[in-house]
Amino acid sequence: MKLGEIAEVRFGIKTGANDFFYLEPLGPGSRPGLLRVRNGAGWEGEIEEEFLKPVIKSPRECRKIVINPDDLRYRIFMCQKSKKELKGTRALEYIEWGERQGYHKRSTLRSRYRWWDLGVRKYPVALWQKSVNVRHIQSVLPGEYFVDQRLYELAVNSTLLPERYAIVLNNTIFFLAKEIEGRVNLGEGALDTAVYEARRTKILNPTLINLDRVITFDWQVQSVFKECGIDPESEVPIAEQEPNPLPDRKALDDIVFDALGLTEEERKEVYRAVCRLVWERISKAKSV
Repeated sequence: MKLGEIAEVRFGIKTGANDFFYLEPLGPGSRPGLLRVRNGAGWEGEIEEEFLKPVIKSPRECRKIVINPDDLRYRIFMCQKSKKELKGTRALEYIEWGERQGYHKRSTLRSRYRWWDLGVRKYPVALWQKSVNVRHIQSVLPGEYFVDQRLYELAVNSTLLPERYAIVLNNTIFFLAKEIEGRVNLGEGALDTAVYEARRTKILNPTLINLDRVITFDWQVQSVFKECGIDPESEVPIAEQEPNPLPDRKALDDIVFDALGLTEEERKEVYRAVCRLVWERISKAKSV
């Protein structure tokens, strides 16, 4: 099946003013319910926590398959209330500060009914990295997180456990499918994927995943070469190497390999194939 059959693939949030909407937590506020924060323009102050939501702003924050809140640097200002409803709040003071800076006059923001309102969004279950170099990862979001436009959101209507999506989006066969569907038109041989390409990427039906085995997603995902245990710079060609995948990688992949009934040799060929594709595209870029 295709990814677009089980998930809505869409762009993350385009704020129109990152230095206003993205805020870095500095610590507790002066009273319960307030958080002290700093924005990209240098403003520091307190805002009600109810208006500050966790956000994945950069692919660099996606270190593990399951997002760790401690790895997230920013909160996003999410407020759908009117000024009348916000009377007496720090959020209103922040909005008024923004107007004194002229944010409400920016083209993207002035087209909104309320310039500070980013709208109501369905929380995604996972995200897709638009560009990939040598590290493949589609992080799963275990809670209520928002995602920046530098990443794609994957939203579903299903009640399937997040673990199923973690497996079908992060196995090596899926990486192989992503390599086939993507385009190499970025610097240093990076693989770029448009929304329509992500939607048509082949994926294993999540309902076929056997969750009887205990799988940990608590490892920092490495380059595809380290994950698969293949040395692309070895004198031995990739096609002749014996893959030695990391234990966590092998445990995850074996669930998918078993569901597909792959032989041991076929499993090795999957590792060789994805490593060969990645190495070919980055080597070609270096030779230009």
